[in-house]
Amino acid sequence: MKPKVIIIFIIIVLLVTGGAFYFFQKYPEITIEPLEKEEAKTFGEKIYEMVRNPAEKIPQTNPFKAKINPFEGLKINPFE
Repeated sequence: MKPKVIIIFIIIVLLVTGGAFYFFQKYPEITIEPLEKEEAKTFGEKIYEMVRNPAEKIPQTNPFKAKINPFEGLKINPFE
């Protein structure tokens, strides 16, 4: 490469790094105050509150209390 191109490249790199250093020195990290719990809800939390758990509305049934026998009336094994 030509020495003139190398010098221009080095000057550009120095200007960019100097600008970045100045920017980060002048504007330090910005702190954000935490929101209240009501305002801090995420989209998923809002949707969950709207639909809740659909399994809560299912009636409680116990299959073992039912008097239905699915094997009643079947043929007996002929090879016994």
